[in-house]
Amino acid sequence: MRITKPIERWFDVPDDPDKGRLLIKYLSPGEVSDIFDEVIKQVVNYTKGESGNLEPVFSQVTDKKKDRELTLIKSVVGWENVFDQDGKPLEFNADNLVRASREIQGFNELVAEFRAKLAKDIDQEKKDQEKNLPSSARKLAK
Repeated sequence: MRITKPIERWFDVPDDPDKGRLLIKYLSPGEVSDIFDEVIKQVVNYTKGESGNLEPVFSQVTDKKKDRELTLIKSVVGWENVFDQDGKPLEFNADNLVRASREIQGFNELVAEFRAKLAKDIDQEKKDQEKNLPSSARKLAK
């Protein structure tokens, strides 16, 4: 059993005259859990039950904005040829990434598309690797 190296891939922005590119990272299970823990809060309220005793009522509150921003910041780890409204290169950092997600039409959808493509590619690569294992190793991999 091993911890795997982070998986990152460059994706070209289609039909972009500036030839923009985004470096997308495949999120580890721990990173997904960390985001989940940050954006979903459990709320407990107490109400009088049929027996007259106080009973807990559990609910969850999701901070959707925080979810979008954390997922974006964790999964987009670099870019090339991204410019501000004056044509100046936009430095890659968390603030500018959030800014791009709010000001560039289709940016969030593009990131989601690239993340899905990366996940699909990784899944296919795992299947291909498993096919190439000797039969005894294949049984252990499952």
